[in-house]
Amino acid sequence: MSNEHVLEQLEQLERRVNREKEARHHAEKLLTEKSEALYLKLTETQQLRKNLELALWASQESFWSWRADTDIMDIRSYSLHSESVSTWSGTLIALLERVHQEDIENLQFHWAMALHGKRDRIEFSFRLNIQNEFQWVRLRGRVLERGKSGEALQIVGTTKDITQQRKAEQSFHLMASAFASSREPMLVLSPNLLITECNEAFINMIGAAMKDKCLGIDFNALLTAEKVDVAHLESAKQQRFESKVRMLSGDEKAVDISVALFETYLQSTSYLIATMRDISDRKANEAKLRQLALYDDLTGLSNRNALRESLAAYAEAEEPFLLVFVDLDGFKAINDNAGHESGDIELQRVAKLLKSTFGSVGEVGRWGGDEFIAVLPNIDMQEAVEKATHLIELIEEDTISASRIELKLSASIGIAQYPAHSNSIEGVIQSADAAMYQAKTQGKGCVFVYEDGLYESMAKQVTLVNSLQRAVENHLLDFYIQGKYDNTGQLKGGEVLCRWISGLHGVVSPGTFIPIAEEYNFDGQIGLQALEAACDYISIMESQQGYAIPLSINVSGNQILDTGFPAIASAICAENHVSPSMIEIELTESILIRDEDAALSALNNLRQEGFRLSLDDFGTGFSSLSYLRSFHFDVVKVDRSLIRDIHLSSKANALFNGVVTMLKSLNIEVVVEGVEIESYLPFMHQADITLMQGFYFDKPMPYEQFIARHITRAAR
Repeated sequence: MSNEHVLEQLEQLERRVNREKEARHHAEKLLTEKSEALYLKLTETQQLRKNLELALWASQESFWSWRADTDIMDIRSYSLHSESVSTWSGTLIALLERVHQEDIENLQFHWAMALHGKRDRIEFSFRLNIQNEFQWVRLRGRVLERGKSGEALQIVGTTKDITQQRKAEQSFHLMASAFASSREPMLVLSPNLLITECNEAFINMIGAAMKDKCLGIDFNALLTAEKVDVAHLESAKQQRFESKVRMLSGDEKAVDISVALFETYLQSTSYLIATMRDISDRKANEAKLRQLALYDDLTGLSNRNALRESLAAYAEAEEPFLLVFVDLDGFKAINDNAGHESGDIELQRVAKLLKSTFGSVGEVGRWGGDEFIAVLPNIDMQEAVEKATHLIELIEEDTISASRIELKLSASIGIAQYPAHSNSIEGVIQSADAAMYQAKTQGKGCVFVYEDGLYESMAKQVTLVNSLQRAVENHLLDFYIQGKYDNTGQLKGGEVLCRWISGLHGVVSPGTFIPIAEEYNFDGQIGLQALEAACDYISIMESQQGYAIPLSINVSGNQILDTGFPAIASAICAENHVSPSMIEIELTESILIRDEDAALSALNNLRQEGFRLSLDDFGTGFSSLSYLRSFHFDVVKVDRSLIRDIHLSSKANALFNGVVTMLKSLNIEVVVEGVEIESYLPFMHQADITLMQGFYFDKPMPYEQFIARHITRAAR
């Protein structure tokens, strides 16, 4: 082979090697470029995936996928860090087991439409049990692949917890519903107070035919009194006031308005919510209340509030005045016997008399109940006393007939002067009140002008009342016994008498504390305690001596008329093993004057329980004889006034014998009280008196002393 041929082959080989080397270099370069591109693509894909996961995390969405061949649904929830992924995987049946019962049908419908229908997009909401609590979940998805028959093979999508959104929507709907259906008119206003929305109640209030008639109106233009203060709202955020709204008809209605300022997110815009309340009825009632607050409904006179305003005005002006305090006497008896209607008529009559007597020189009013006041700035004391005395005469002119008795109304009047008797409103009222009570103590139906120290005396009276109340409640009263004797001086019975020895007031006379007890309703408790003491004394006598004397007790009219008293009294006797026949109940004719029919019923009930009945103080009342014919009394106690000076006056003796003869002819046992001297005894023998009571025989004394004295006398 020639050299040329060899060289040619070598050149061909070299060229082939170079081509291969160049191809390999090019391939390596291309591989490098492709590898770099693939790496960059992979990195980009990873970043995109990371961004997707971050986006899902930021939107609180979870990714899910479902494949038909496995019927498995995978749910992935991402966090800020991609390495932290929450997953759930399970079949549709497993998922349905956690779905709220009420949402299963809806879920199945939408899923079936995606699987076998032509709907590629899926979106629905349902409640899912997550950690033992149902949460609202929104599921969105899209069919990626379908089979030959159109069935879905793969579906992917996102899901999100929308519980808070649902709650917000529900709250919004509730608020919208409340706004629309509220009975109170409500409006939405723009910042410049134009009406942008209103409810049906507002439309009806202003009398509009439709909502469009209301929208766009300046709310302040509808208000005819106080208006919305925009500047105030900007600082205080809310305002409440009363005003009047002009309706489309032109009429006005009183309303209470509340306005609140609300600002949207980032305070970009604002709006106002106004709520209105119709207060027309309240305003009308307030006007009526103002009328009632100043005037008495029954008499038409000024009432206590108006009188206090007048007194305060005089005091502020330092203007002297007289205060006349009027309290009616006998008004309760009229109410009780003639009825409240008659009582009201009498109050109206007195009101007219007051106005005619004092109206020209001052102001008159009803202080309360049966009390009246006249404020007289332009009159002297002498003229006031004369007018007050004449007023009493006018009040006493009327007579009321009820229950076969005649009732008369009178008045006790006290007068005080401002500032002479007191330089305060309360002080002058108290002074006039004290003077009025002093008029009552002097026999009622009279006028008394306040004197220095009188109020302090009345304050002492209040202290006396409080002390008596405590004494009664704590059983601190004493019960003495005074004997009843026959004409030979033998003890035949006794009377239980209440005594009060106070640590603060000393020995208080029954004439003082018994009327107080009756006025303040302590008399019922005292009567029961007297009955308990009498039963106790009788029981002790029987146990110590083998026999006992009957005892009498005094019971007030209030207690006698109490329908429950007979049963209570009988129970006390039974508890102490004392026969009611050993108890004599003494009462005065005042109970018969108050209510004759009720008294008859009460006395019959006591008699049925076995008690003996005694009419006390016989001879002091004007109608005692008629009561002896109407009522059956076992005993009549002749008052001491009928035997006073019987040994010195033949007229007194004749009257006494006549009364005794009459009572004996009625088969009534007679007890004479007030036998204090021996000179009375022959006249008692002459009148054949079998029972006497008085200081000649003994004075009321504690039970122990009484029994000791009686045993000593019997021994003698």
